Amino acid sequence: MEVLFSSMLATFIIGLSFGAGACMFTCIPTLGVMLLAQDIDAKETSLQTLRFNIGRMSAYALLAAVSGLLGASLVGFLDLNYANLIFAAMLLFSAILLWRKGKVVGCSSMGQKKRFRAGLLGMGFAMGLRPCAPLAGVMAASALTGSASYGLLLGLSFGAGAIVIPQLVFGYGLGSAGKELRSQLRDKQQQLARIGASVLAIVGVGVGGGWISL
Repeated sequence: MEVLFSSMLATFIIGLSFGAGACMFTCIPTLGVMLLAQDIDAKETSLQTLRFNIGRMSAYALLAAVSGLLGASLVGFLDLNYANLIFAAMLLFSAILLWRKGKVVGCSSMGQKKRFRAGLLGMGFAMGLRPCAPLAGVMAASALTGSASYGLLLGLSFGAGAIVIPQLVFGYGLGSAGKELRSQLRDKQQQLARIGASVLAIVGVGVGGGWISL
């Protein structure tokens, strides 16, 4: 148990370091664009960021758990092209929703809200299916345990560390800092939404075609 706790602490610290660096910058053209393009308050900004991060954390936990179950890292079995296509599809799906509605809070359709929430969760999950070097290390460690449950715990601890900084920066920082910006641009909300949707679509096509790597 002591060894497991130490391993979980180590993977949490690795995730924290990863989340404060490359991971956070990767979220700017995806999650950051979606948040700024909507007329939402700080609370909704935080909730949307959390849904995205829960999707990422779920993917990390799944990959680590399956690696533990198989006793072998999934890195060698994963086809990054398929993962990129799934990620690109989720980006395009979110772009369509953002283009059609512009803002989530004012939506009259509960079904539209649920689709947007699912899009955020799916986008985060799809992003997490594309193993980075730190996650590959966690998957290798999970494989050595030979246990799906231990692998799951390592994946969750890595994911918990990886989402802390992005949640603070995008969920709380952007929610507070973006409030004044949104109030000044409220009359241009439709244009902002469509610009944001266009950026997501361009990134999605680029990722799917292999021209953009996030």
